[in-house]
Amino acid sequence: MLRIATVVVLGLLAAAPSVAAEKHGAYLLPAEQSTSVSLAHHAATGLQAAFVGYGEGNGNQLYYAVCASGGCEKNGDWRSVSLELPQAVKAQLALTPDGKPRILGAGWNPEQANGTNYYFAQCDEDCLDAGNWQIGRIASTADGLMSNIGRSRLPERTFALDEHGKPRFMVSDSNYFVEPDHYGGFYMACDEDCTQSGSWTETNLSNQHGYNTESFSYPVLALGQGGGARVIAGVYAFDEEGNDLPDGLYYYECDGDCSTRANWKRTRVIEQGSGSYPNPTWSMDLTSDGRPRVALFTGYGVDVEGLDKQLLYIYCDEDCTKADGENWFGYPLGLGDGIGESPSIKLDGEGVPHIAFTTDGFELGYTSCTTDCENSEAARWTSDFAERAETAASDRPTAIPFTCDGEVWNGMAPSLALVAGKPVIGYDLSVEARCLYKEWGKPQVVYEFHEIWRGSRVLRP
Repeated sequence: MLRIATVVVLGLLAAAPSVAAEKHGAYLLPAEQSTSVSLAHHAATGLQAAFVGYGEGNGNQLYYAVCASGGCEKNGDWRSVSLELPQAVKAQLALTPDGKPRILGAGWNPEQANGTNYYFAQCDEDCLDAGNWQIGRIASTADGLMSNIGRSRLPERTFALDEHGKPRFMVSDSNYFVEPDHYGGFYMACDEDCTQSGSWTETNLSNQHGYNTESFSYPVLALGQGGGARVIAGVYAFDEEGNDLPDGLYYYECDGDCSTRANWKRTRVIEQGSGSYPNPTWSMDLTSDGRPRVALFTGYGVDVEGLDKQLLYIYCDEDCTKADGENWFGYPLGLGDGIGESPSIKLDGEGVPHIAFTTDGFELGYTSCTTDCENSEAARWTSDFAERAETAASDRPTAIPFTCDGEVWNGMAPSLALVAGKPVIGYDLSVEARCLYKEWGKPQVVYEFHEIWRGSRVLRP
């Protein structure tokens, strides 16, 4: 079982004062609604983003954007192009070794309630010209309703490219409407012609016994050198004979030929907890030699006392699939109760972890390690707000209906990139307002909160 210690963090968000708003962020599509921003940076091709349109007027678009000038902190620094993606809901961006964009897009499946269609998009030159993109539907799922709770406000980190630029992703499915049933957690891989569905292979990492199959939640994928792959996911688990195993956060590892199920091993790391608001969430990055580093925001009911609703840094250096997670270590960062949802972790060139996240007030936070990151007794981190809500609001004042008041700005789903070792963060903002109603003949006034606008934003903390 994961070994937990305590740590000192400097600049605790729970005690941080409000700061004056400063205009230092860019809205990628200020005149339209958008969501699901995903950032990536390459030394040769610069800072890039993918995101999708949102709402009735812009809900069928996949966007690719490039920071074309300046410091990427003004709306005018960015240029974008759109591609058609029906009922778009998510986008994930990754860059090839020479900096070319590849995007995994997701859209709701109109033929299957709560199902998803997945699209792969690629471009090799002049990528602000839509004609230079190739995009194709590559997979469809029939995810159950429970697996989609919170999808509009939580990130997906299932997509990566290998060292040769070949795309891989993880997907969960629970489709009982096909024969045979398509149920489990699937590792998807393609080596060429990847906009064609027939070019992809799938490997089910779920144990199956009789009519029962393990269920995955929020699988996160990271790829290492030499064809290796790492996955961390919430799993309702049992063994190959069908005997129940403890549910929790499981780590999967493959060192080569990952399309062969026998080449994957796993271990349970920790009980991640439950809950939907805030929601247990996690992300993973790898050191240059393939060792996993994980940021985990726990829910309620964690099997280690005192860890509910805490942001943890957990790690393993060798034999990471040893039984019961024996070689995994970690500690809470001490940011405060409920602070740390939707963490996005990146390692810099020295292997030092940086994490972006949202706070208990739905603002954007950032923390980075300063000393002895993998020494749970001596590690030191520094943390602060990356942006306050009033800063984001001052960059784009949003009109609300005259019957509404109580405007609230909620940050969601950060995506962290490192540029020369310094953080750049993309995240989504939802503007909500309290709207008042009075029914004829009834004396009381009632109210409901309604979302007024949603958009994707990029900033440098």
